[in-house]
Amino acid sequence: MDKKKIKIIIGCILLIGIIITIIVFHGYEETPPKPINKNKSFTKVYDRSYEGRKFTSGRVYQSIEDFEEDFYAPLTSTDFRNHNYVLVVVRVDPCSEENVTPTSYKRGENNHYVVTFTYNSTCGICSPEDIYYVLEVPNSVEEATVEVQNKINHKEACDPNVAYKPMIYLYPEEETEVEVVLGHKEFLTSTYPKYKDSWKVTAFPDGTLKENNRTYYGLYWEGMNHQTTQKEEGFVVNKKELIPFLEEKLEILGLREKEANEFIVYWLPILEENEWNYIRFETIEEINQYMPLTITPKPDTMIRIMMDSKPLKEPIQVQEQKLKPVERKGFTVVEWGGSILAK
Repeated sequence: MDKKKIKIIIGCILLIGIIITIIVFHGYEETPPKPINKNKSFTKVYDRSYEGRKFTSGRVYQSIEDFEEDFYAPLTSTDFRNHNYVLVVVRVDPCSEENVTPTSYKRGENNHYVVTFTYNSTCGICSPEDIYYVLEVPNSVEEATVEVQNKINHKEACDPNVAYKPMIYLYPEEETEVEVVLGHKEFLTSTYPKYKDSWKVTAFPDGTLKENNRTYYGLYWEGMNHQTTQKEEGFVVNKKELIPFLEEKLEILGLREKEANEFIVYWLPILEENEWNYIRFETIEEINQYMPLTITPKPDTMIRIMMDSKPLKEPIQVQEQKLKPVERKGFTVVEWGGSILAK
């Protein structure tokens, strides 16, 4: 055998070795998940399913009968002849729902799938909702785990004249009919569910809200902002310290981990675009003056958080803001939001 053939054989062996290594250690790319019932939010499916039922992301469905038992979708018996399916639950900003795209997924060892979704998010996010995708897998797969990774592109710049993402959570001590009234309706630019003269909801101790046979986890509003300038007090935070800073301050201000998580998930990508940020939390008196909030029956604890922030190229000197710890007791109302300062 001449040297040329030997080199070709060695090259082929090395190439095969590289391919095997990539598959073993990095997984391999497959066809992206197929969207099903894309316009169905979690609430719509929830209402058509079982009360309190949670869909399991990663469960493998092996027949159409098994699949329809939990979720209605346009799959047929023919679809199940050659494949099983995994339901993938993705929580997204419904304002950007049309842009939500399953860009890729990889199947690694032990049928562990990593699914990547990319979508464009607005600065003022709507109340998050779930979108359901079905992942086509070989019919030999009986168990699988699915890891969902969201890549969010903030394409709409934050407007300094807008108060972004105020969310209102209600936690009564027992099931209660609650009316929520915002004091300056003329300031509102977006609400969900739609706000007329008030919100009237049935509130449950776990924070679940129901209105007109729909289920919500909070009340969302967005409005024209009143804060336009930086104050003498506040904090100057480097992008690397944002997570511990926000976790610490939000806990002091009375947020539970779930609420703080939602706050941070929304604001972190926006703040991390800057090397430094000026941050100040408005006092409840300032918030009440801008947007009075009347709740009937009257809550025992009212927590209102509005974070003002401003991008900085380099740190500046400000007086550190003193925050008062908040203790939650009885019927508790929580609200959080934020704005970007123009000056």
